[in-house]
Amino acid sequence: MVRKKMQIVVSVWVLAGLLSVFPWTQAVAKTVEVFPNVFTIVHGEGIDSNTTFIITKDGVIVVDTRVSPAEAKKVMAEIRKRTDLPLLYTINTHYHGDHTFGNQVFSGSKTIIAHKNVRRSLTGEAGHDHLEFFKTFKLEGLDEVTVTPPNMVFEKNMEVYAGEYYLKLIHFGRGHTDGDLFIHLPTLKAVIAGDLIFNGQFPYMGDGYVDEWIDALDFIENEDLEIVIPGHGAVGGKPIIIAMKHYLLNLKTLVKEQIENGASLKQAKEALNPILKEKYKNWGKPERIDGNIERTYMELSFKKNS
Repeated sequence: MVRKKMQIVVSVWVLAGLLSVFPWTQAVAKTVEVFPNVFTIVHGEGIDSNTTFIITKDGVIVVDTRVSPAEAKKVMAEIRKRTDLPLLYTINTHYHGDHTFGNQVFSGSKTIIAHKNVRRSLTGEAGHDHLEFFKTFKLEGLDEVTVTPPNMVFEKNMEVYAGEYYLKLIHFGRGHTDGDLFIHLPTLKAVIAGDLIFNGQFPYMGDGYVDEWIDALDFIENEDLEIVIPGHGAVGGKPIIIAMKHYLLNLKTLVKEQIENGASLKQAKEALNPILKEKYKNWGKPERIDGNIERTYMELSFKKNS
């Protein structure tokens, strides 16, 4: 019963928090060639989630499809500027609409891959509710969305061989959501991390699990990597993994101290918001700080009392 009550409270906070912490931007999308034939589209109208596409000798792999069919069609146009090869696979790093609501545009690949929990979150009533909630943001193009869940799912790991490329899809555990995957490309010493990593901005943590998120980042950090493609923000290297992990560790330590000192959630926010805002003053999306404190406070309090 205690667990069920926590889940209800978390769900209410997620819905309320999303309204305030997803500031939709009008940044101009930019296509970056990370490696020969590996491209990442960063920023973009409506939301700043990243999309990566890989052109293999057999066809194209698309990772994350942006927030609407209109945005997804812009991705398709970028692909078609570079190749006429067919779509092979579409991969979703997690279920959030800013990474999946363009799926229908890439249905020609016939295969949309994700962790099994992504299919659960986008199927039937759950998928309908997620779309209806996104519509409250008044983003253009959402009326055109047909929620398109993945049709190939896995639980722990999956290997994809496409042309000259080898991709390891890994679900280390819960983190940003309960269905995250990241993609390791060993021959390129690269990782496509999805929203396990936000570069240069406070992460959204409404569906997050702070302890397991830190564990996932530890795992990624220990891989042999040179290039890190985040879910939001510019492409970087290992330092952006370390920065994300250290933020979560710092947040957890500060919130734990507040709980141990008997602080209420309100008191914790008042005490920690200015500390985090100053420490990460060069990061964007500071309006997410209170939500991150709240999510961490709820998780740690629940674990303490269970």
